[in-house]
Amino acid sequence: MLQAKNRFIMAFVIFIILAFNVTPSYGFTNTITVNIPSRTIYFVSQNTSKLYPIAVGKIVSTSPLGTYRIINKQVNPKWVSPWNGEVVPSGPDNPLGYRWMGFYSDYGIHGNNMPSSIGTLASSGCIRMYEADVEELFDMVNYGDIVNIVYQTMFTKTSPTGDKALFVYPDFYKKGLNTRQSIKSELQNYSIKVSDDTFEKLYKHINVKDPLVFSEGYKVIRNNELVSDEVYRSQNGQLYMYVDDVKSYLNIDDEKIKNLESVLIDNVSYVSIDDIANLTGLKFVVDDDTNTIKILGNIIYFDDKFLSTTNYADYQDRNIYIPIKEFFTAAGHTVEWDAQKGVVVDGRSIKYKIYDSKSYINQKDLKSLYGLNIIIDSSSNKIYIKRD
Repeated sequence: MLQAKNRFIMAFVIFIILAFNVTPSYGFTNTITVNIPSRTIYFVSQNTSKLYPIAVGKIVSTSPLGTYRIINKQVNPKWVSPWNGEVVPSGPDNPLGYRWMGFYSDYGIHGNNMPSSIGTLASSGCIRMYEADVEELFDMVNYGDIVNIVYQTMFTKTSPTGDKALFVYPDFYKKGLNTRQSIKSELQNYSIKVSDDTFEKLYKHINVKDPLVFSEGYKVIRNNELVSDEVYRSQNGQLYMYVDDVKSYLNIDDEKIKNLESVLIDNVSYVSIDDIANLTGLKFVVDDDTNTIKILGNIIYFDDKFLSTTNYADYQDRNIYIPIKEFFTAAGHTVEWDAQKGVVVDGRSIKYKIYDSKSYINQKDLKSLYGLNIIIDSSSNKIYIKRD
């Protein structure tokens, strides 16, 4: 919540807009869509769109549904405790973080000092973001931009090769949306075939923390994405994923794929998920109760091609570490180890850290040294490194 002295300002702006039916002229109006069940913000401007993970209001202090506008923006906001009136200045102890975008009464989109809360129901109704994400969003958002806070539990997702599955997110605020009939109706609308037995098997797990994915058979998912709906299970229980989904989703070269264990079923090629895990460093978690295979890990792309994964990613401040050997080799640089200078690239010593006997460079240092365009997607845990 924002400090008390700013409530009058926000209330006055709302009064002017409502009383005189004023729509401020700000040129193109950006749209910020907050969806409570998926715990995401989808930002759309004239030139870009981006999805961010968020924390939303708890069941006892729900986020306010409706359409609003950005009416207040602050850098380094103060916070006033609603319990004892204590004023907390900007800093590491401030639960608002370092950015505030007010949209209604005391409600706003802001940073946080508890990044582990992102992806949960944790706030008193405000929308929390990772600090680096909210600072990025803050710079793109204008006064008067539209804020839609919606409550949509069902989304049809499409795999890279065109298969469809229905993601059903938990009905946290208990609005009665995820009924058998409503889900079956949505499946019918999008021609997603699910047998009665499979439907009932899945429906037992409705309204758990993660989305429930409705389609026949096993499916591979990652965060809010359908990676593949084409999975083959052998008689010994080994799981294989449709090779074209692997190549399309990860952008892996055919040369790397051809050495993986594969099977041919009805003239369709599948590759072992164990082999994919060994090749990429990603982790596959199989849930037989929901026929779901979840992919875990942070994926790094270089010039839109799969480069590697990293286990060292802090999305709060975007302290993300890139494997040095993999990146500089792919970029055509010479990497050497010097006993005195440490890691040397093209004759120049660079800053690095050692994790598990392997050298890494912070993405911020990499960007600064080589002028690269590095895009961080915290909603899908992907890092895109591009040479402009």
